[in-house]
Amino acid sequence: MPSETPELTKIELYGVSDPNISGQLILAKEKGFFQDEGLDVSYRLLSSGTIMPEEIMNAPKKPFAFTQTPITTLVLQEKGLDVKIVAPLADISGTQQIVVHQHAGIHKPQDLQGKRIGMAKGAAVYIAIQAMAKEFGIDLTTVEFVHLLPAQQLEAMEKGEVDAIACWEPWTSKAQAIGGKFWFSGARSEIPDNEGDINWLVDQSVLMTFRENLEKYPHTVQAVIRAFCKATQFINQHLDQAADILAHPLALKKEELEQILSLNKYSMTMDNLFKIGLLSFRELLFHNGVISSQPLETDLYSSEFLKQVDPELVLIEEETVEEDEELQEYLTIFFDEVDDILRKLDNDAVALENAPQEKAKLKAITGAFHTLKGNAGFLGFEKITTASKQIEGYLKKQLLEEELEVPKPVISLIFYAIEMLKTLVKDYKAMRSSSFDISGLQQRISQLSPELEQKIEVPVPRGGIELSGYEALKLREAKKKGKSIYQLDIQFDAEWKMKSAGAFIIVRKLGVNGEVVKVAPPLSSKEFKAAEVFKILYTTDTDKTEILNAVNVAVVVSSVNLSVFTLPEILVVQKEDSEYLEEFATGEEAFTFGAKTKSRTLRVDYKKLDDIVNIIGELIIGGSTLARGLNEVRESINGVQTSVKLLDQLQKTSANIRKNLLNLQENVMEVRMTPIDVVFRKFPKIVRDLALKSGKDVKLQVRGEETDLDKTLVDVIDEPLLYLIKNTIDHSIEPPMVREQLGKPKKGTIELISFREGNQIVIMVKDDGRGLDLEKMKRHAFESGIITAERVQKLSKAETFNLLFLDSSGRLSADGLAGESSGMMIVRQTVENLNGSVELDSRLGEGTIFTIKLPLTLAIIQAMVFEVGKRTFAIPLSNVVEAIRIRPDQISVVGNREVFELRSEVVNLLRPYDILGIPQPPSSNKKLSVIVVHSSDRKLVGILADQLLEKEELVIKSLDNKIMRSDITSSASKLGDGKVVLILDVPALIQRAFG
Repeated sequence: MPSETPELTKIELYGVSDPNISGQLILAKEKGFFQDEGLDVSYRLLSSGTIMPEEIMNAPKKPFAFTQTPITTLVLQEKGLDVKIVAPLADISGTQQIVVHQHAGIHKPQDLQGKRIGMAKGAAVYIAIQAMAKEFGIDLTTVEFVHLLPAQQLEAMEKGEVDAIACWEPWTSKAQAIGGKFWFSGARSEIPDNEGDINWLVDQSVLMTFRENLEKYPHTVQAVIRAFCKATQFINQHLDQAADILAHPLALKKEELEQILSLNKYSMTMDNLFKIGLLSFRELLFHNGVISSQPLETDLYSSEFLKQVDPELVLIEEETVEEDEELQEYLTIFFDEVDDILRKLDNDAVALENAPQEKAKLKAITGAFHTLKGNAGFLGFEKITTASKQIEGYLKKQLLEEELEVPKPVISLIFYAIEMLKTLVKDYKAMRSSSFDISGLQQRISQLSPELEQKIEVPVPRGGIELSGYEALKLREAKKKGKSIYQLDIQFDAEWKMKSAGAFIIVRKLGVNGEVVKVAPPLSSKEFKAAEVFKILYTTDTDKTEILNAVNVAVVVSSVNLSVFTLPEILVVQKEDSEYLEEFATGEEAFTFGAKTKSRTLRVDYKKLDDIVNIIGELIIGGSTLARGLNEVRESINGVQTSVKLLDQLQKTSANIRKNLLNLQENVMEVRMTPIDVVFRKFPKIVRDLALKSGKDVKLQVRGEETDLDKTLVDVIDEPLLYLIKNTIDHSIEPPMVREQLGKPKKGTIELISFREGNQIVIMVKDDGRGLDLEKMKRHAFESGIITAERVQKLSKAETFNLLFLDSSGRLSADGLAGESSGMMIVRQTVENLNGSVELDSRLGEGTIFTIKLPLTLAIIQAMVFEVGKRTFAIPLSNVVEAIRIRPDQISVVGNREVFELRSEVVNLLRPYDILGIPQPPSSNKKLSVIVVHSSDRKLVGILADQLLEKEELVIKSLDNKIMRSDITSSASKLGDGKVVLILDVPALIQRAFG
């Protein structure tokens, strides 16, 4: 029996029908290890790990604990469940594999270009693919990933619909049995000339539970961990017996299981490898949009309970596990700033390439590398600092050249440096370090300018602070400007444990009246965490008293030694360094946490704004209810003079409250608004890269980037725009020689335009390419069986263009807009899911225009409210063409559909009763209320309503899947009388009705 009696004895655990994930769970049950710990455990095995988050969300009674990969932890936290990993179970990297079809022609990594890989969305194996691509320099945008479940991947490979699959055992073994060939896994490579052990993925199965269980039932959690420890020991000592026991529950042959189990490393040790894998998943899911933010490391796992079971199983340094949350927040700010710098570098580099005579752009680029160097150096991110310093040093030399234009090799070097820095930033963001080899940058610089001297020798001054050439020059410039230079030796209070946070507080306070040039040791270094005293070099006009007042932070600092810093002579300095510092005023550009000028902007987690919007919405609804109630009371006691007077005052108060709430709501909605530039600024570099790959010359012109729209829309709209732009470059813009023959400029033009139109934002993607051939499109539509010959003849121009959005094969390109499978359908579906619309216009030989219209916000909508039966529904006004009344005798039947005519156009009639589960009323001769809307193919549909109420401004409320699961409604609102109204998804309703 256990040393501590479990608080709960009868519990249910969830696992997956997969030996990689739940082998120890099954063994602990079958071998009686749970029973030994005083637990009565039942378990449920799900068919796939991908469905576990949904199953747990929808479970009436949540499992006590469950086994899966960290992906489930991150997804459940994103959905609002407070779960934590309590123990790793196994390194399953070797079972995450890429299998290529033996006839696909894939031998070396470069053969992947243009190939199709089947893979489950968000699968861990993608990290291994990214690592492979990084090592061999493969551009993954040239590879098409088809999102398929494991069984679908096998079927697609057998039919030749995919060239490879990225999956896990036992599915990959099954793939090899039908013509597949193992290529590589997270741990082993069979790529020709690169065979052997590798480390491209750290994927682990883990045990997790709810934070509530950790607080209420700690002894039960420990008992579960002890049982898993026994199962882990058993599987390592008796693999053949373990395979025999697992064969029946997992419905696999013993031989298959032995092979799979031998690929895994079963260990419950929580070490740095576990942390690296966890943070890699966090980065992958965030990058792919599966999670909206990256949770703190300490929110993802707890080592406390594993340590209580066996202290030797926890090898992560305690200070690392208890990562300072305030430091994490500052690092988040730092990385946000760096991302902004890199995005601007991308756009400036593209602008310089298009106008190489604009030396001002080169100056801005050099300044950005300089700022990046300072930012990274401040935190001790050495490789980012070194790479930035190398490219900055070279570009400073270029600024002094008298050439009229910046040479192309220099511009190529800039792009190379930017991509290298992106890789380094990604590594430091995930792991605070990087193994990436940066020597290639210096090699390229040396090839272009062998005589460039990179080293600046600076002696170590009194006080033991080693200065870089950049820091020494910066201090000299401060001295020239009459500023004082001080060294501060600061000792932490013995009781203060959060050293990084304390240092940040001090740096921020100092930054108000001066500039921190150096912190030693660097804040993010191990040396800093171990230090009792740290040093700061500081330039300022402020007197010593104010400096000491700023630094003596109660509880944080025990003592401060302030002394004047004497700067030694610099032995070797490039002349242009000093000139460059003066010219660029780098002291003001450098990143500081306490800016001299107070910022007028504030970074806010928009989820917090969502909460405020919800509260305001409730208050507005309450205000409407109060106003309505007061009116009713006033009418009922109209004869009583005093009461009426009192009610008049209450009504005025109610009206004033509502007015202020509406103003507050409007202001908060404005805060939620973000310039669409955050989307648009990604595209200059993307257009440049895509044009190079396709051998075309394309320029991007952007207008209206200052237009504001809701942050929710910003997070979603970039993918449809990316598809449209990529499609335009691939299939609409002609090659330079063809354009010359047509009398067009060699360089094609894509315009990305946005502007506000009423309560909508309009986004246009416009090109001067080949345009669409209407007659070819009609012919292809008929030949493909998409439409009948009779219908083809009646198609209008708009209806013909609309066929592109209905074609899932990409066959209707008409040499102007070929699509990748269902890409155009997905563009329209994504836009319509945002209550928007997308239209297409094109002229043969002149170009094509896509026009996307979106609401300014998704938090509040204008809606048509109506009743069906006794229930109230709403439809966004953006979907509504008009509301009319028709006579029953105007309705006729064509085929199996009811239709009526509206201004010579046929309208399909949709009776929503059966779909909504509402009894249909008996027929009568009364006029019928109909809401006319557009279907996805732009045809008219009339939705029948029992009663049209009014147009309302509705505050959107998401529906919990546990309360209501429906494809035709995902949100709701409340009316002023407190009545709940469901907001219908018009495209889904039409799809359900007509298929």
